[in-house]
Amino acid sequence: MQNMPTYKIIGLTYLAVGILTCLAMLTGYLRTRSLNLDKLPLTKLLVWVCRLLVGALFFYSGFVKANDFIGFGYKLEEYFYVFKMPFMVPYAETLAWFISIFEIALAFAIVLGFRMRQTAWLALLMMIFFTWLTGYSHFTGKVTDCGCFGDALKIKPWESFTKDLILLLMLIPVFLARKYIRPVPSSKIAGFVVLGAFVLSGAYAYWCHQNLPLIDYRPYKVGVDLNECTTVPGPEGIPKCKDWYLEFLIGEEFPVFEGNTLMIDLYYMDKAPEVALRESAELARALPPDVRVVGLTNTSPSVVQQLIEQYGIPYPFAFLDETVLKTIIRSSPGYVLLKDGVILQKWHYNNRPSAKEIEALLR
Repeated sequence: MQNMPTYKIIGLTYLAVGILTCLAMLTGYLRTRSLNLDKLPLTKLLVWVCRLLVGALFFYSGFVKANDFIGFGYKLEEYFYVFKMPFMVPYAETLAWFISIFEIALAFAIVLGFRMRQTAWLALLMMIFFTWLTGYSHFTGKVTDCGCFGDALKIKPWESFTKDLILLLMLIPVFLARKYIRPVPSSKIAGFVVLGAFVLSGAYAYWCHQNLPLIDYRPYKVGVDLNECTTVPGPEGIPKCKDWYLEFLIGEEFPVFEGNTLMIDLYYMDKAPEVALRESAELARALPPDVRVVGLTNTSPSVVQQLIEQYGIPYPFAFLDETVLKTIIRSSPGYVLLKDGVILQKWHYNNRPSAKEIEALLR
C-alpha cells in the first residue's frame, strides 16, 4: 500500500463502498421487500456516500476537462477517426465543451438529489456509454489514453475501464433508490444550484479557451527547463517532453535553448487570425537584438513562405511535430518565452505581450 499511487487507493475505496452499498441494499430489500430508504437507515447512509463520491469524481472529471476542453477535443477527434466518423471532427471542440460542463452540472444534481428520476437515468446511461468506450480502448488498444481526466491524471486504458466499472457499480444503488431520494435542501434551490453550476462552469471553460488553461497540467508549464524535459528519460523511459525534434525550414538557424528566445507556436498557421499574424510580426520587430524569435509550425514550407511574404514576418521558422505544438500551448499563435531553455511565461494571442513586458521578465 505504501508504494501504491493515490488514485489506486481512492479507486479501492470507491470499490469497497460500492460493494458494501449493494450488499446493504440487497439485504435490506430481502428483509423489508422495499427499497424505501426511510425504512433502511444504513442503506440510506451508504447511498448518500455513493452520491457524494460519484458526484466528487464527476466534478473533478468535468473540471479538468473544462479547464482545457481544447485538449479534450483533440482526444474526441482521435476517437472520431478510430470510429470512422471524420464528419464529427469539426464539432469535437464544441462537444468537448458541452461534455465538461454537463459532467459538472450532473455532479451537483446527484449530490443535491435534483430530479433524481431523470438525473439517475442520465448518469447511468452516460456511465454505460463511457464504460463501453473505455472497454473498447482497453481490449482493442486503438486509443492509448481515454482523456477522462485530461492531462491532470494519465491512466492506462485498463485502469480507466476498471474505474468506469466501479463507478457503474456505485451508481446502481443510486439508480435503484432514485424515487426515494429527496432534493436537498429543496427542489427549487437545488435546481438553481445545478443551473448556476452549468452556467458558471461554461463561463469558466470559455474564459480558459480565450486565454489559457488556468491550471497547466502539461509538461510544458511555466518554470520547466526544456533542456532536461526534452532529453532526460522519465519513469517510462522517455522524456516528459517527448518527440522534440526541431528542424529549421526557413531563415537562419540558432540554438533555441540558449539565451533569450521567444517561441511563437503556430500549429495552424494557415488558419491563424490575420490580425494575430500581423501582431506577431510587429512584436518581433520591436524586440531588442538579444531576444531571438522563432516560429514553430507543422504547416508546409510553401504555405509558410507565402504567409511570411504576405504579412512581412521577420522571424525564422522551424518544423515541429503537430502533437508537440498543440501540447506546448493551447493557442495558435501562442507565445512562449524562454531564458536558457527555461519557460518564463506563456501567452494566448488574445493577451499578446508587449516588447517592454518581455524585456521586464528577462531582467
